[in-house]
Amino acid sequence: MIESRIARRYLWAARKQAHTAFLSLISMLGLAVGVATLLISLALLSGLQGQIKQRLISSSPQILIEPKKSNTIDGADAIAAAGRRLGLRDIEPVVSGIAWGANEAAGRGRPMRIVSYPIGRAPVSTPLYARGDEPVIFTTRDFAAALGLDVGQEVTVVAPRTRLTPFGRVPVWRRFRIVRFMPAQGTEHDTDAWLEQDQAESLFATGGKPTSIEMFGSGENTDFIQPELARQFPNVMVKTWKEINRPLFLALRLEKIVMFVTISLIIFVAALNLISSLSMLIMEKRPAVGVLRTLGATEKSILMLFVQVGLLIGLTGTILGNIFGIGLAWAANRYELIPLPRDIYFISYLPFKLEPSDVIGVNVVAICLSVIATWYPARVASRLDPIEAIRDEG
Repeated sequence: MIESRIARRYLWAARKQAHTAFLSLISMLGLAVGVATLLISLALLSGLQGQIKQRLISSSPQILIEPKKSNTIDGADAIAAAGRRLGLRDIEPVVSGIAWGANEAAGRGRPMRIVSYPIGRAPVSTPLYARGDEPVIFTTRDFAAALGLDVGQEVTVVAPRTRLTPFGRVPVWRRFRIVRFMPAQGTEHDTDAWLEQDQAESLFATGGKPTSIEMFGSGENTDFIQPELARQFPNVMVKTWKEINRPLFLALRLEKIVMFVTISLIIFVAALNLISSLSMLIMEKRPAVGVLRTLGATEKSILMLFVQVGLLIGLTGTILGNIFGIGLAWAANRYELIPLPRDIYFISYLPFKLEPSDVIGVNVVAICLSVIATWYPARVASRLDPIEAIRDEG
């Protein structure tokens, strides 16, 4: 197209005009910095979110079975057998519930969520603070601190049920010795304490039935396993690891969107520089525009001519930003350029991960803003009076 050739010629000739070349260079560098900053920020955020998702997948069950119309699950053995046939390798019946935890000596208490662990598979506790055969409990540090308790002390747990005695109905309660603090688990529900399965069944009176079933295996097959289990056992709810952690995933997605929009403002400001650089170029090319109009160029041709000039500037800045941003993100991740102390963080370096959708989105935004910024001055140029424009040459 003739407009494309003239646009390239105008842009190449502008290098001889110091002020025009300077404004064009500033516009290119501004777009390059904005694009590179956005790419690096998104790569860092994607890398950190990827690490969080990996930890969630490894700690969360791939399939979670919960009852629909009761507090416990009937036919848990049949459900577990079906899960094994579908390829899930580790299946654990779980008893969980909400109780009241109290420090009797201090007169302090608060609700607590208790989850069971299989008999004989207690978390490692060093040193062990249990005394003889007394019942033990594992709690989070935050929960114990809220009650003013420490490892080795007793917590009184009041179950959400009562029992009939000669004096009437009284609450069911047990005393457990805290033997270890466990790290908090940020899943769908926050767990405050862990009990051995038989202790949890006795506390919540489940009659040997679990309140949920956790199934572990390959997360890739959950979309196939979920509907199959739901079809075989319609009286239970079947959730995948994605549904269990959906609130967190939504928060991570929102965080990424907010960062994308915020840092895109850098590209927007850089695109505004195109207005000044293109306006300066139009001022210099007024006589040439008049000549083109007298030779038969239409308003649309002039409009497309200067839009392409702005687009060439925007494309150059965008390409430079891609080279710098993608290159730096790749190098920082490949060679672990930003180390982190392992005794504080769960990773040894800042990970960077560029997703194709992010790169495409950044480039689309940069190019679109470049076109939008050049539209108005190009429109003004297309409406110049050819006679007045030619007179300016004289």
